Amino acid sequence: MLFPPMLEAAARLAAQGHYRQFRKREGDDDCCATTIEDPLPADCIPYITHLMGTMAILARVGASDAVLAAALLHDYLEDVPDPHGAATIRDAVGAEVLALVRAVTEEKRPEQNSEDTWRVRKTEQIQHMAGMEENAVLLKTADLLHNLHSLLTDLEAASDAETVWSRLNAGPEDQIWYFSTMLEEARRRLDGHRLVNDLDRAVDKLRVWIPRPGPAKT
Repeated sequence: MLFPPMLEAAARLAAQGHYRQFRKREGDDDCCATTIEDPLPADCIPYITHLMGTMAILARVGASDAVLAAALLHDYLEDVPDPHGAATIRDAVGAEVLALVRAVTEEKRPEQNSEDTWRVRKTEQIQHMAGMEENAVLLKTADLLHNLHSLLTDLEAASDAETVWSRLNAGPEDQIWYFSTMLEEARRRLDGHRLVNDLDRAVDKLRVWIPRPGPAKT
């Protein structure tokens, strides 16, 4: 079957759950609000583009339908205000997909400032990746790759890179630490895989955008 019902169900659930959620941008996301007849402003990128991009990366490397469905739903438990999120996913696409989504779900700590918890959360992700089963590692690597490509696209298009860095929860030095460390963990788990090679190239491109310290003052 070229388009299995599982992917249709995952796509519908992702679109419904992430409705009116957008990628991080400069300014207030409220300005993305439009009437249903109006197109979104060019800098208002629906969050589902990240989910579709992650799925597309995995489809290119021959991932299973369950992994593709999990790619569409990998942020559902983190970002969708559904008090029965796990049951919703299980009912829609099954226990295997739910297990993959849970494997890559970050503990957000919504009661705390996201900037304050960023390093802790990312360290937990790095540690957790070491024990993931292979399909979850593939999913997480594709997630990283799409996030990194999106970041690079924004940096290349910006008139001032600082406007891009400033909207993130951590600065450029922390970002390169995180992506580089996750790359090494992905390499350890998926040595020689195309996803790792692509992530390696993307991390190299990001290094160009890391501000270099100025000369020491005397």
